[in-house]
Amino acid sequence: MNLWVILLNIGVGSVIGGVTNELAIRMLFRPLKPWYIGRWRVPFTPGLIPRRRDDIAIQMGRLVEEHLLTTEGIRRSLAQSGLENTLAGWMRNVADDWMSDERTLREVLQKTMPDSFNEAGGWSDRIRTPVQLHWQAFIDHTLYQYEQKTLRELLPENGEKRLEDTIGTVSQLLLTRFREYLHSPEGHQTLQNMVRGMLGGGGGMFGGLVGMFLGDDKILGKLLPHLDEILQRPELAERIHQFLQAEADKLLDKNVGDVVAWLGREQVNEWANAIFAKFEEKSIQIVDKPMSSLTAPFKESVTTQLIPRVASWMVDTLQKNVERIFQRLAVRDIVTKQVEGFPIERIEEMVVGISGKEFRMITFLGFVLGGIIGLVQGLLAGWLS
Repeated sequence: MNLWVILLNIGVGSVIGGVTNELAIRMLFRPLKPWYIGRWRVPFTPGLIPRRRDDIAIQMGRLVEEHLLTTEGIRRSLAQSGLENTLAGWMRNVADDWMSDERTLREVLQKTMPDSFNEAGGWSDRIRTPVQLHWQAFIDHTLYQYEQKTLRELLPENGEKRLEDTIGTVSQLLLTRFREYLHSPEGHQTLQNMVRGMLGGGGGMFGGLVGMFLGDDKILGKLLPHLDEILQRPELAERIHQFLQAEADKLLDKNVGDVVAWLGREQVNEWANAIFAKFEEKSIQIVDKPMSSLTAPFKESVTTQLIPRVASWMVDTLQKNVERIFQRLAVRDIVTKQVEGFPIERIEEMVVGISGKEFRMITFLGFVLGGIIGLVQGLLAGWLS
């Protein structure tokens, strides 16, 4: 048996095995485009991955949608990821920064919207005019919407009972205030003027005779106790209460359109403008206060109650709508398009970077197996010869 023949077979077999494995690995990615000899396309060109890129993209999209990014998996991850605490912490930090800011709201608005205020310090026409138009439109819409409804229908629950109680209180208050006025110096003067007018001007001969024997003070001394007794009688308070209740019932049975017509639309618009002017005045006072003072009354409730509720609501809403979000996102199509547009060179670089050691071992194994096959072939050739 010739040793050199065996060594040659080992060498040739080793080279063939290693080169074949290396070529097979390269043919996964190369060539990128098909090779042609004339009109004849060279077999196995382009490489496996470039040739099957579309199929790979579709399968990867299906894999991601059906096995990786599933709705149940996302829901489970949201529930276990502590997202609610993370959101609450982030919102709490943002809220603390805002509610601890010593700048006034005017300074913040001037920085974000420089044309918010006019030279006099009030709201600019750019802001004031649209708000006023919306306010007027709101008034007009509300009056039109409730035009045929009575005032009684617009009262809240238990409104009539509360109104009746208020009328009773007002009746007693009117009598009490009238008694206080009669016992006051101004009330005495008013009664005195009335007595003098009655006795002097309109009392006739009888009034003149009475005035000769009784002075103003004596007449007031007789008249005041009697009036005071009348004003304290429950019957008078009940009659005033019934009168006010009847007038209130008449008013409550009128619809909004009749009330507006009775008041006059100009009067209603004047009141609406007055309310808007008051709101505008209050808003200017508010924007000149530091944000820390504006937010101080509800800072505790925001950080301990509102923010945790908002964070919980956001996470719950996200969990409930995961499936709808996935349908809108079309994860399979997104992954498919991304893979289709991904450069083959980048895929090759990524795969080789991850599995380069294994590829080298495959090439080395090709050399080893080829050498073993060459050795076996040489030994069989020598034995058969």
